[in-house]
Amino acid sequence: MAEGRVSLMRAAPTDSTQPTRAAGPPGLSTVVLVAGLLCLASSAFLSLWWQRQLAQALEVRPPVLLLDLSAAARGADPAQMTEILRDYTQAAEGLAARGVLVLDRHAVLAAPPALTLRETEVPHAPE
Repeated sequence: MAEGRVSLMRAAPTDSTQPTRAAGPPGLSTVVLVAGLLCLASSAFLSLWWQRQLAQALEVRPPVLLLDLSAAARGADPAQMTEILRDYTQAAEGLAARGVLVLDRHAVLAAPPALTLRETEVPHAPE
């Protein structure tokens, strides 16, 4: 009786019996890989382009800060004025060495408050 039964189990395919894939359209993984590489290349290009644009803009228009010497002088002793003036001058020279244009607040007609360097931001200035 065992001889008459047909086995429903399939034999495992061997290398010679495995179907080969016909050369057809690229698979989804290939499309995703190519799209990812294109995105990476374009974002790297745009990043370099933006850095170059920023560098060119800073060469033409350097960052600007305003120093308010009168605010520091209002509450200071006359004996401390030399030290305060020296601290502000050193701070301005340090900023200028880093490419920042430093102006006296009274030499400017109008500017946003964020551009004014406060007393607490100047090293060794009184608080």
